[in-house]
Amino acid sequence: MNRRRLASADLWPLLLLASLLLAALAGPWLAPYDPNAQPDPVALASQPPSWAHPFGTDPFSRDVLSRVLHAARLSLGIATVAVAIAVSFGALLGATAAIAGRWTESALMRVTDAALAVPRLLLLMTAAAAFGRVSPWMLALLLGATGWMTTARLVCNETRRLLAGDELRGARALGVPRRRLLLVHLLPALLPTLGVAATVAMAAAIPLEAGLSFLGLGVAPPQPSWGNIILEADGRILANWWLVLFPTLAIVASVLATNVAAERLATVHTRG
Repeated sequence: MNRRRLASADLWPLLLLASLLLAALAGPWLAPYDPNAQPDPVALASQPPSWAHPFGTDPFSRDVLSRVLHAARLSLGIATVAVAIAVSFGALLGATAAIAGRWTESALMRVTDAALAVPRLLLLMTAAAAFGRVSPWMLALLLGATGWMTTARLVCNETRRLLAGDELRGARALGVPRRRLLLVHLLPALLPTLGVAATVAMAAAIPLEAGLSFLGLGVAPPQPSWGNIILEADGRILANWWLVLFPTLAIVASVLATNVAAERLATVHTRG
């Protein structure tokens, strides 16, 4: 019974993540309306949820459900590209630091610590403001370029631990070439750590993208993003509560699912 409960507890965040990704991929087909269509900016503007518009409409009479579904593709897509950049660079830097030797590791980790000391949101706001309106690709690049530090730390520590283990020490003693050592022995052993790092990075990238878009520094309208849909409430949170509630629920569900998935992966990795 306990194993069944544990299995279901491990499964639900993955199911939630899969549902969100499916909604993002199938958004254009699931959305009942064109997300940028403005059928009647006078009569249909800022309408609360109804049968015709389950998530209500925004001040431009656009259907909020359609915009939330289309925004899922953009918001999660930006976060995914950002995570790929951050994890790839962080893994390369961390593994290089651990393999290269004490002095190189010390120098690279000091650089990592210095980068961690700078508030990420402040750095992103400064960069986005310097570039002006940024494209989704540029936003993903900025998020990735400011999110590699935790991965570098994790991979460096794990690589150092693996290099000190019996398997890799034995392989080196047998004269296994360095390339084979890295690709056959080290990389597969690092995959669980990279999975944890990726989910942690995803949980951070989603709200950061939404926050920048809410501040007007991220995805530019009329492209829908969870952040700029909330911005369209125009400060009237009580009057236009649906414009805040539904995108916020999407953000919270995404972050919660990725955080729990990261926790489960870390637990499994530790037990392994």
